Amino acid sequence: MSQLTLPLIAALTPGEHEVIIVDENVEPIDFDRGADLVGITCLTPTAPRAYQIADQFRLRGAKVVLGGVHPSLMPDEAAAHADAVVIGEAEETWPQLLADFEDGGLKPRYSADVKPDLSGLPIPRRDLVKAKAYLNIPKVETSRGCPFRCSFCSTTVFYGPRMRFRPVEDVVNEVKAARHRFVFFTDNNITANKKYAKRLFEALTPLGIYWLSQGSIDMADDDELMELAERSGCAGMLVGFESLSEENIASMGKNASNRVAEYEEKIRKFHAHRIGLIGCFVFGFDGDDKSVFAKAVNFIKNNNIDCPQLTVLTPYPGTVLRTQLEAEGRILHSRWEKYDVGNVVFQPRQMTAAELQAGYNWACEQLYSTRAILKRGARSLSYMKNPYRSYVFSRNSTIYRKLYKVSQED
Repeated sequence: MSQLTLPLIAALTPGEHEVIIVDENVEPIDFDRGADLVGITCLTPTAPRAYQIADQFRLRGAKVVLGGVHPSLMPDEAAAHADAVVIGEAEETWPQLLADFEDGGLKPRYSADVKPDLSGLPIPRRDLVKAKAYLNIPKVETSRGCPFRCSFCSTTVFYGPRMRFRPVEDVVNEVKAARHRFVFFTDNNITANKKYAKRLFEALTPLGIYWLSQGSIDMADDDELMELAERSGCAGMLVGFESLSEENIASMGKNASNRVAEYEEKIRKFHAHRIGLIGCFVFGFDGDDKSVFAKAVNFIKNNNIDCPQLTVLTPYPGTVLRTQLEAEGRILHSRWEKYDVGNVVFQPRQMTAAELQAGYNWACEQLYSTRAILKRGARSLSYMKNPYRSYVFSRNSTIYRKLYKVSQED
């Protein structure tokens, strides 16, 4: 999918500025284009390449701004490659940065004192991205923040634990403006506030769209919520199962919504409402030994998790997990390009790093094979009763397979 960050930043940019968005995933960068100001956003695994790009533009005389999750959590590192670093969300700081740039007084750091209000956000400049290069599923934001405090997740560090919501009518207007049949809501937990979620789903129902988002497994406990989700076009939810061990779930700070004994029953509820699951499973917790891989693969197959998302536990900057592993001397290296959830970058407790990597690779080969994807797709079709919905999950599985393969390249 195309990203949302830069189109939103472009929409926040006053009209007198000419804005161009370049995504190196789908097009080459023209370093000699003659830009005055270059803004680069990046996550941890893309930070090394972002720094290379920044250095090249600075050599040509352009001013460079770095922002996004990784620069926000590692501002001193990012500052070595930029004229300014934007820390955190940019709704308040970007206009000030542009004004300073025009006046010739760019500051080295920009950080908002408070989290921005999400009312009245402009509609992202999707016209600036090469739409045909991406899946035809635009991203739309309805909230920021996450009430969970998972030790391995940098989301709460970046956005904060307090949920902030956009007005429902703003979300609906943006969905209409996107003019697509399928939408992905980027929320970390779209059902964290069930009252808001119900209002949103009711408002989406007349639009006749399909949508995907991320939520917690406990939405299955609310029958009204599930019915509204189905009627509003919910084709699937990305759900963090994380682990099949209660010990692991307790250690990561996950809230009580993840009760392993209830997983199977709740999965059946999702499928009964024709809602597929992108199920996230993480390998490498301190409670994991070499038996964890087969256990997860069997669970995913037996319950037909429509699209499994398999990841290696990764100690991102700013997280509780990284602080713990650093204190214990268990971080193997900080080559950020390997922090892609497909490579082991720390010393596990109950197996070697090589054993964790081999087990993860084996699980991916089991679940991302063509045969496994087709088998899951056929079973999904039996309860979704919609070839298009079923195809979306099979397509997602092929994307995860590609990401896995790429992560294993040198």
